[in-house]
Amino acid sequence: MNKTEEILDKNEINGEELEHLLSERKNKRVEFLLVDVREEYEHNEKKIVGVDYLIPLSNFFNKVKDIDQYKSKHIITKCKVGGRSAQAQMQLKLLGFEKVINLSGGISKYKGQVT
Repeated sequence: MNKTEEILDKNEINGEELEHLLSERKNKRVEFLLVDVREEYEHNEKKIVGVDYLIPLSNFFNKVKDIDQYKSKHIITKCKVGGRSAQAQMQLKLLGFEKVINLSGGISKYKGQVT
């Protein structure tokens, strides 16, 4: 099993592991969705380069249908420190999403590229 496969096999990853996955995705060696579950104003202030969807936890059940077609794809949830994204991870799994990974420490511990 290579490094990318090992990371994708985890339930929770850190910022360095997310950086590795984003680099691999940029080079078309892996596919996944990066989902921000913070509020829109938080997302507008600072976001990780590479976020695919904004699905605020406060409006989760209305917005989650935007990614319904990706139930079998790897999904990484992220928030500010990891709590809300862990809740979203649990909800996604209950809704039938198969491969959901939480970003531990959220954007506050992420040292990669942000805007």
